[in-house]
Amino acid sequence: MNTVLGDALQEALKTKKNDFSSFVWKGEKRKEGDKYVQDSIRIIDMTPSQLKKCYEHCEKMLHNDDPKNLGRYNVLDEVTEQINKCNVELLLRYFENSYLKDNRDDIRRRSLWVSLRQFMANNPEVSDWKVIPITQIATNLPSEFHDINIPDAMDGCIDYLGAFNKQHLTMTFITKMGLWFTKAEENELKGNSNAERLKIAKEKLHLPEKLNLKFSEKGLSYHEMRAILILPKKQKYSDMTTEQLVTLRNKVLLRFQREVDGHIYSWRKLQKQIEIVAKNKGVDLNDN
Repeated sequence: MNTVLGDALQEALKTKKNDFSSFVWKGEKRKEGDKYVQDSIRIIDMTPSQLKKCYEHCEKMLHNDDPKNLGRYNVLDEVTEQINKCNVELLLRYFENSYLKDNRDDIRRRSLWVSLRQFMANNPEVSDWKVIPITQIATNLPSEFHDINIPDAMDGCIDYLGAFNKQHLTMTFITKMGLWFTKAEENELKGNSNAERLKIAKEKLHLPEKLNLKFSEKGLSYHEMRAILILPKKQKYSDMTTEQLVTLRNKVLLRFQREVDGHIYSWRKLQKQIEIVAKNKGVDLNDN
């Protein structure tokens, strides 16, 4: 577990370690009429079987490997991989001089693949190429590419990165980041105020009327939000626009990582509370 996350978790629990009555388990929300209700129970009041069932549920929410309902740690791994693949595709566009353009010579993907393959052939003593960064063969690269390894770069060269899965980036998640208009966008949307521009933006983005789109200095620009919203459920990295790749890598996926970190913290905290209560009651959580 992330050290900072682990330290924060331990600190949060330390002050309540002996106050079992403050540990509460909340059930899933369900709709009753026009309202959502949520049952809750104090963990200290749970039976041994309830403690075990809730502990197993925490484990599932953290580690489940079902692709349709991945555990939070697995989601975190998937998002980390997505960020890396966005970066690999941007690296290849950098070599082609279509990203961060300057006066350097263009290097086509096939040529890069041949060079990387030859470099590997000339260094047979290397046992694990995944730990060898692209900077071993390409000097003076921007720092954003220094962590890319040679096998990943080669995968990108032959269009082997696969497709980006947008499953986790729901409309709700994307839009709750809010909008912050650039000067050009302020002129483009032609509103006299940010409230008017938000209304125009909602219409242009084809968002539901009831959706609450906010103006925020932490938000995406209008064009960044549009770039992510129009992404299909699955899109090959090589077919994405550079704006989509950069926005995903630099903003959207990092914010999603932060949200998943919060989920992990909450489930780990519940697990720790169940462990404390189970130990106090003499319940073996691993006893089936």
